[in-house]
Amino acid sequence: MLLTYPYRPDPRVFREARALVRHGVNVRLIAWDREGSLPKRSDEGGVEVIRIGPRCPYRSAGKVISRLPRFWLRALRESRKLGFSVVHCHDFDTLPLGLLISRLRHVPAIYDAHELYSEMVRKDVGAISDLIWMAESWLAKRPEELITVNENLAEKLSHGRKPAGIVRNSPDTGILDGLDAQQIKERHNLRGFVVSYLGSLEPGRFVEDLVGSVGPSDKITLAIGGNGTLRPMVEKASLHNPAIKFLGTLDPDEALRVTWASDLVVAMLDPSNPNYRASTPVKVLDAMACGRPIVTSQGLDISKKVEEVGSGFVIPYSGTAFRETLLKAVSSPKTLETMGRKGLEYYEKELSWESSRNELIKAYKALVGES
Repeated sequence: MLLTYPYRPDPRVFREARALVRHGVNVRLIAWDREGSLPKRSDEGGVEVIRIGPRCPYRSAGKVISRLPRFWLRALRESRKLGFSVVHCHDFDTLPLGLLISRLRHVPAIYDAHELYSEMVRKDVGAISDLIWMAESWLAKRPEELITVNENLAEKLSHGRKPAGIVRNSPDTGILDGLDAQQIKERHNLRGFVVSYLGSLEPGRFVEDLVGSVGPSDKITLAIGGNGTLRPMVEKASLHNPAIKFLGTLDPDEALRVTWASDLVVAMLDPSNPNYRASTPVKVLDAMACGRPIVTSQGLDISKKVEEVGSGFVIPYSGTAFRETLLKAVSSPKTLETMGRKGLEYYEKELSWESSRNELIKAYKALVGES
C-alpha cells in the first residue's frame, strides 16, 4: 500500500488493511511522514508500516508539489526491498508512483480513490486542478482494479474502464459489542449532553464555528478529536472553555467508541467545496452505525440521504444555525432517539462494513485469485 499521509492511522486505510490482514493477506504500507515524528518502522495491528520523508507542511501547495516527487523516489527505493503481489494506491497522489511500480515489478495495481483529488486541492492550486483532473481521469483507466467510496465518485471515475467497486468508509461495529457508553464518557471526562466532532481540523470543516458554539452554562460537552492546522486553536479553546474537551488524535476504533458515547455527532462541511459536496464523511457513517443522530450542512450529497432517511438535522453552514439546532436537540431526546434508530436501520440495510469488506476482497481476488 502507498499513502501520502503518515498513517496515525487514517480510518479508511486502517479498516481496509485490517480486513485484508484478517483475510490472510500480508499488508505492507509505505507512508509519507511529513512531520518526521512517528516510528519509521512498526507493526500496527498486523500491518507493517514503513514511514519515510521528506518533511513537508500540509497546507503549502508549492512545497507539496516540490516534495511529492522526493517522496515518490524514496518510496520507489523502499518498494525494491519488499516482496508483494499487488500495489494498492491510496488516492491520486500515489497513483503515478503505484503504476510505475506495477510496471517495473510486473504486478497488478488497484486504485483506491478516497475522493476527487482535483476538487480537494482546487482552493490551493486554482486552475491547475483542471489539469490534475485530466491526469486523474486518464490514469484511473490504467490500474487493473478501481475502488472508491460511493456511487457518485464511481460514475465519474469509471469512464473508459470497467465500473469501480464501492468500498464505503463504513466502520466495523464489532468493537462495540458489550460496550458501556458511560465508561467511555468517564474515560474522556465527558459530562452532560455530549456533542462530538472527530475528524480533520482544517478550514472548511466548521471547526472555528464549532468551538464558539457552546459555553459552560449550556450543560453541553463538545468533544473534539483530530489533527490539522487548526489544532492549536482548538487546544487553546479547550483551555479557556471547560465545555470543550480536546481528545487529541484518536485511532479509528476509539473514535467509533466516542461516537457511540455521544448524543449528537457533527459532520458539517463547507458546501462551496466540490470535493466536500461529493464526499461521504466517515463521521456520518460512524454515527449511523452507532445509532446516533447527525447534524450536517445543506448542499452536500450525503445531506440529501440524511434528510431522506430522517437520521439527523440538515442545516445551513452557519454558526447561528448550528447553535439554534444544538439547543433544540438538547431539549428533544425522543426526536434524537428516533433519528438514531432510523440511521442505524438504514446503515444495517444499505451501508454495512460487511458489504464493503466483501467488495474489497473481491477486488483482490480478481487480481491474485483465491490465494
